[in-house]
Amino acid sequence: MSLLLQLAKHNRLKKIMNLRQTNPLFDPISLGGRSLSHRVVMAPMTRTRADDQTLSPTSEIATYYAQRASNGGLLISEAVHISPEATPVWNIYSAVREQGGNVSGIWTETQTENWANVVQAVHAKGALISCQLLHTGRIAQPDITRHPLVQGQDVPLPPVSSSATPVGRGNSPGDYTWDQPATCPRALEADEIARVVEDYRRAAQNAFQAGFDFVEIHAAHGYLIDQFLNDGVNKRTDRYGGTASNQCRFLLEVVEAVGSLKGFDRVSVRLSPTNRDPVTGQQDQVYFDVTDSDPRVIYSHAINQLDDYELAYLLLTEPRVGGLSADPGASVSAVVKNSAFRQMFKGPLIGAGGFTPETAQSAIMQGHYDLIAFGRWFISNPDLPARLRLGAPLNVYDRPSFYGGGAGGYTDYPDLTGTMGVPGKYTLMDQRDVGTSLLNQEDS
Repeated sequence: MSLLLQLAKHNRLKKIMNLRQTNPLFDPISLGGRSLSHRVVMAPMTRTRADDQTLSPTSEIATYYAQRASNGGLLISEAVHISPEATPVWNIYSAVREQGGNVSGIWTETQTENWANVVQAVHAKGALISCQLLHTGRIAQPDITRHPLVQGQDVPLPPVSSSATPVGRGNSPGDYTWDQPATCPRALEADEIARVVEDYRRAAQNAFQAGFDFVEIHAAHGYLIDQFLNDGVNKRTDRYGGTASNQCRFLLEVVEAVGSLKGFDRVSVRLSPTNRDPVTGQQDQVYFDVTDSDPRVIYSHAINQLDDYELAYLLLTEPRVGGLSADPGASVSAVVKNSAFRQMFKGPLIGAGGFTPETAQSAIMQGHYDLIAFGRWFISNPDLPARLRLGAPLNVYDRPSFYGGGAGGYTDYPDLTGTMGVPGKYTLMDQRDVGTSLLNQEDS
């Protein structure tokens, strides 16, 4: 018997359905003139399951996205890399070192065609999909030079960054830092930054050719654009460094280049604002060793500038996201820290990072965000919007299968009706318990 039928049998369904009208996650909204029937967004999540030879999506990847598509919903793709120079080999993750795994690009014809298959599968379910474009900057290491797509070709190669500032080695393999030495990047010359901007524009053109509804510029989490934004990395003294305006210049040039293709209402941006404690001076979240002397100033400037473009949406990651920690239960209880940016950005605002079903509703009701993106819970619940609407139990995610591997922990999570995945394979959790220790859940 499917879980949905079990719910109905116990007369819970009628009671839950009466609450539907009070749940703001299921109010309609428009992004860039395109209508959504609910506000539950699938966050972008790297799963390192691309084809090894072409660095493009497989049929299994198309299935994965189609499973998570719902009528009137929005999915954001995993980070899609704009060039060989932009592409990391994720051996920072032990799972990738042990079992392999690659990420997708969108600079070749084959990659573009295979992403079109993903988009078609999503559109067939009545959903919209945004292509997240990424250049990882100094995070991309020389390993990529051994890939068949790169060998023997005269193309720019990593690592590059705003300045020749190396990535610091982390104390834990679970942090957003390296657990191994990283090659110091080369500072991009001022006259070659236009080349990187053009790489973004060309990748966006390919994304639109593949049928994506939106393009999301990844300017967060310590990657290349973030390496320009933050003065802990950016030591430049030219027009791309030294002041908040200069540090934001590269981001805005990318936005304008991508917006020139289809209009700014088809463009979005992801940022990960952080804070410094006024007493201790400690930064509350650090991604890949990227820091700033006053992060509130730089992100406020960036968001005020982005507001002028009337983007499809802006996605902000809460600094409580907790990196790659084994058990993030404690982080979800932290308050919303990015609420001040609501006054700076008048367009649709998506929040991501550590939200529970309850705090997601609260964040929308209080006006902090317009939509909420879920990551880990969307991995394990392909029909997450339906479960949130009904208050149904959630499949608990299997963390070891996040990166690399096959169908296990990828396309075998079941839905409520039992029509996809492997029913009964995964532990269930009551939605009211989300935010408590998963370790306790898995032991029970």
